[in-house]
Amino acid sequence: MAKYAGPEQDPENPSESDVIAITQAARQEQAGWFSVRRMARLLSVSTSGFYAWRKRCSATGPTERQQRRVDLTVKILDVHADSDGTYGFPRITDELHERGEIVNAKTVAAIMAEIGIEGISPRTFKSAPPFRTQPHRSRPTASPGSLTWAA
Repeated sequence: MAKYAGPEQDPENPSESDVIAITQAARQEQAGWFSVRRMARLLSVSTSGFYAWRKRCSATGPTERQQRRVDLTVKILDVHADSDGTYGFPRITDELHERGEIVNAKTVAAIMAEIGIEGISPRTFKSAPPFRTQPHRSRPTASPGSLTWAA
């Protein structure tokens, strides 16, 4: 007997959950057709590599490395916010070291670039013109009639 497809279910365009269920059923049905060793040889991969890949795909949560990166991101954002957005990666790295975190400056720089934050660079130094109390004037010169000649 055919299953009735209501208005929200189109038989031509199955939902994502239907596709996943069909794919899993097909994998289970076809699992006994070929050995893993033969499929690995045909695909030029090792059997241990296949099993490692399958294990990685079945993992539900983030890996230790991914979790560490997320934790570092939160700590970097915290230090950056505490500095009112002025600290760059060298100062943030130093602050994280003071807090007991072991992290490389390049890692901090990469995470900051990834999340789009940066420190405020100081202004470049410009020397000021010399300070003068009076407007600049040339020295007064003596006129020829004001000179007195002594004989």
